[in-house]
Amino acid sequence: MDFDFGLKIVSTLLAVVGAARIMYELAMGRHHRMRDEYRFARDFLTAIKEEPDMHPFVREKGYHAIAGDRSIGSEAIEYLISLQRPERALKDYVLGRSYIEHLPSSGNLQIEFRPKYYTSFSRTWRKWTYGVLYFVLAFVAFVPLVFSGVLGLALGQTVLLFLLCLVTFGSCSFLALKEAASIYRAEMLVSHQDKHVQQIIVQSGARIHVARGERGPS
Repeated sequence: MDFDFGLKIVSTLLAVVGAARIMYELAMGRHHRMRDEYRFARDFLTAIKEEPDMHPFVREKGYHAIAGDRSIGSEAIEYLISLQRPERALKDYVLGRSYIEHLPSSGNLQIEFRPKYYTSFSRTWRKWTYGVLYFVLAFVAFVPLVFSGVLGLALGQTVLLFLLCLVTFGSCSFLALKEAASIYRAEMLVSHQDKHVQQIIVQSGARIHVARGERGPS
C-alpha cells in the first residue's frame, strides 16, 4: 500500500512538472512570435511609407501576413490598422466577419453590419439563443460525471460516456459560445471604429505637412 501511494505521488509530481514545462515552452514560443510579428509589422509599414509605388501583390501579401488571414481584403486590413486599437480591431473583424462587412465607399466609418444583422433585435435574440445553448450543451456534456451514480454506471462506462459526450455536446457548446462572442465582438468593432486616428495631409505652397487628428463620427 505504501509503495502504491508513493508511486502515485511520484506520478503526480512528474505530471505537474511536465505540464509546467509545456506551459513554459508555450509561453516562450508566444513571446518569440510576438517579437517576430512586431519586427515584420514595423518593417512592412516602414516599407509602405518609403515605397508608395509598392507592387500590389507585395502589399497584399504584407497585409495578409499582418492579419494572419488571407481571406480578408487588403483594403479592409488597411482601414482596420488605422483604428486606435488596430490589433483588437483586426481580431474583432476576423471573429465577427460573418456579421459585419467592409464598405470602403461608406465614408469615414467603413465597417457595417450585414443587412440581416443590422437591427439590434436581430443580434440580441441570437446572442441569447447561443448563450442558452452553450450552458445547456455544456451541462449535458458533464451529465455522465454528475449523475453516474443515479444512472448506475460503472467507472469504465462513466469515463467512456463522458468522453463521448465531451466530444459531441462539448464541441457544440464551444461553437455556440464562439458564435455569441462573434456577435459581441462585431458590435464592439462597429461601435468603436469612430475613435481612431487619421493622417491629414495639408498642402501649403510647395510643402506638405502631415498632421494627426482624431476622426469623429461621419
